[in-house]
Amino acid sequence: MYVDRKLVKRVEYSAADTAARQAEALARMTPTTPAAAQRCDGGQLIAFGAGRYVNRAMGIGLGGMHAADVVTAVERFYQAQSLPASVEVNPWVSSDLVAAFSAANFRLERFRNVYVRELDSLPATAPDTATADIRAVDAAMVPERNAILAGDAPPEARRISDEFCDAIGQLSDTNDFVAIVDGVPAACGSLTVVDGVGWLGGAATLTEFRGRGLQQALLVHRLRLAAKLKCAFAACTAVPDGQSARNLERLGFQLIYTQAVLTA
Repeated sequence: MYVDRKLVKRVEYSAADTAARQAEALARMTPTTPAAAQRCDGGQLIAFGAGRYVNRAMGIGLGGMHAADVVTAVERFYQAQSLPASVEVNPWVSSDLVAAFSAANFRLERFRNVYVRELDSLPATAPDTATADIRAVDAAMVPERNAILAGDAPPEARRISDEFCDAIGQLSDTNDFVAIVDGVPAACGSLTVVDGVGWLGGAATLTEFRGRGLQQALLVHRLRLAAKLKCAFAACTAVPDGQSARNLERLGFQLIYTQAVLTA
């Protein structure tokens, strides 16, 4: 896939809009949750709340807004949310914006890789995953899926994880799946379609079922659904050199750029 500014904007904006919808769902489902989203420079300023998954600006730096105004908007939004100001920066933003964040004492926190895959040819499920029965999550299966995602999290972290799962379960453009092995819900993954981009997320596997190729099976299943739903391509983020990144690369995903997360 040829990577240009148009593709990067579509990836960045669809990711930001996905997170904004999740924040809005959290606010509807749990009014006491300080979740909020605000559009900025084509992207979104996202706050799920302290201790929750997404508290950073996404997709900014490509909309033509003056660099100083972007930084001011980010700082004001997160100050109002009583959260550290944080932002994802992609390699296509201007040097002026990078300098403006540096001058405002934003510092590098971590990196994230962004992957995409075209859907014109789809991979086959490997033989060692054939025993996995992949099912769409229904109301009866929600507790099992939630338990897989939470893993061994302590009670407060488990509550936050369940809260998030219940909220995004209300989104019509999100499809959740569980891989069942010998009658046991063992792994999970999701597909969210925004602006024709099939975003893959929500991936987790119970410890005792790891190493069996279940995430590969879930990836293939979601790629096929994304193609059926007429997505232009599938996209996903992963920590560099992590297991998720290796799974994506095995199935033909292309690393298109690396984001830097900057936090004040």
